[in-house]
Order: sequence, then structure tokens, then C-alpha cells
Amino acid sequence: MGSLLGRGASFEKQLALLLRIVGDLYDAGVRAGALTESATEPSLPWRLEKADALARIAAEVRQLSRLPDSGDVGWFTVP
Repeated sequence: MGSLLGRGASFEKQLALLLRIVGDLYDAGVRAGALTESATEPSLPWRLEKADALARIAAEVRQLSRLPDSGDVGWFTVP
């Protein structure tokens, strides 16, 4: 994010870029989801429309008060 926005970009600008990137991934067929303990289905995509998935990610990231680390909010999968 820092190389795209410059050092010192606000949390809101970083979040907006994160959501734009996730939206582009969503358009390409990638889905956010949850990891499972199943060997046959290690990941379950959220059954959400794009806007709802982005809203969920935004809400969860805001709760963290920082950009997430891998797995903090969810995982990405190509169903």
C-alpha cells in the first residue's frame, strides 16, 4: 500500500485502496471466504454479493483499526 499511496497515507485511504483491489479480484472471480478444517473443502467462499462482501471486509478491517494480516478477516479462493 505504501508504494502505491506513498508513506504516511491515512488509514481510510489505505482501506479504500484495499477495497478497490478486492473489488477487482472479485470481478475476476476470486471470492473471500473462511478456512475450514475439512481436507476436502479447505475453504468456503462467503455467499455474498460483491457490495456485501466489500462492506463486510470494510467493517472487519475498521474493527481491527489497521490493515489486516493474512487470515485476519478471511481468505481468498477461486471457486
